[in-house]
Amino acid sequence: LRERWRIKLSDVADSAPIVVGPRLYQTSKNGTTVAVDVANGRIVWSFATQGPKITTSVPAYDAAGKALYVPGLDGFIHKLDPATGHEIRGHGFPAQITTAPNTEKDASALNVANGYLYAQTSGYYGDATPYVGHIVAIRLSDGTEHVFNTLCSSRHVLIDPQSCPQQRSGMWSRSGVVVDPDPSMGGRIYVATGNGPFNPSDGDYGDSILSLSWDAGRLLSSYTPSNYAELESSDLDVGSSSPALLPRQANSITPLMAVQGGKDRELRLLDRTNLGGVGRTMQTIELGEQLYGAPAVWSGPKRTVWIFIGLADGVHAYELMTNNGKSQLAGAWHADVPSTYEGTSPVVSNGIVFVAASGALVALVAENGHQLWSHAVGPIHWQSPTIANGAVYCSDQDGYLTAFGLGS
Repeated sequence: LRERWRIKLSDVADSAPIVVGPRLYQTSKNGTTVAVDVANGRIVWSFATQGPKITTSVPAYDAAGKALYVPGLDGFIHKLDPATGHEIRGHGFPAQITTAPNTEKDASALNVANGYLYAQTSGYYGDATPYVGHIVAIRLSDGTEHVFNTLCSSRHVLIDPQSCPQQRSGMWSRSGVVVDPDPSMGGRIYVATGNGPFNPSDGDYGDSILSLSWDAGRLLSSYTPSNYAELESSDLDVGSSSPALLPRQANSITPLMAVQGGKDRELRLLDRTNLGGVGRTMQTIELGEQLYGAPAVWSGPKRTVWIFIGLADGVHAYELMTNNGKSQLAGAWHADVPSTYEGTSPVVSNGIVFVAASGALVALVAENGHQLWSHAVGPIHWQSPTIANGAVYCSDQDGYLTAFGLGS
């Protein structure tokens, strides 16, 4: 791959861009979203928001409504015309996702599915309260909001976080709210929460993985490690990563599975039809490093399923094996890449794994981890590459966005 273009953004974008046709969209920490012509890197328009702090969220595109939804520093999600960047107001937009933008952060990627826009909230670096992690499901047709508060969960509205006697349980994973694509699951969604109290009888779900109905109105099942009190006291958020959903495995007694890891250095294999309650998993693997990035899932040759995770010591690959109906993960390979302090989120396309590491974008063979290519980029925190239409795009901590492709 060769560098096609490199542009300077108005601020660091500690996230990933999205690509829709000939345009790329990315939001910087200062709350400004830009549209970029993918052919030449020209910035076509920019949309700025104002607020007290930062965002590391990612825009989402609704193909049915041909609208772009972008995060704002003001605690709202804004609806834009993707061609012009002009804001589209009315029918519930801009939609409020927090009443406390000083202490509740829009950190994770937005997601669009089921006719809804999904967002989740966390606290800022340092965990300064008041904040309560919550999921907001916004109906695109009219802006109607459904809220699931992970603390004080009996209250199904957007609350002032100071009004909840419990605090934290923020959700700050890279991939945000995850939507089940299997038709049998009715569009249910999944989230993972951070440090906070776990007491289901009081409606508190800190350090847990939650499965919710498609409108975020009902809790369907949950998983919580049995050492949840230790995780909270030691700042080992389960919710440093979201669940990654695996393709249906027809030959398994648990055909619908998910993997999820956290700051506690464990990777879990879960039955996502019923997450298992307290302490029950299908398998737990010791990682040796904390997981901050989103796992990548790939269906390889002969319908094999692979999972790739980026840790501080490089990229690790696991293969899903099913014998006599029982499914387990098996370690496949580990590739040394220029490390980052916390690791990043790999992506996989056409049997090639791309990962942004410390000062380099690296391509690896998915089946064996052999390095195919590397190119210098700026420092990396949580930036991850995006692949679309034969090109790879990646931002960095120096505030640049770079495009790579085959040919000039």
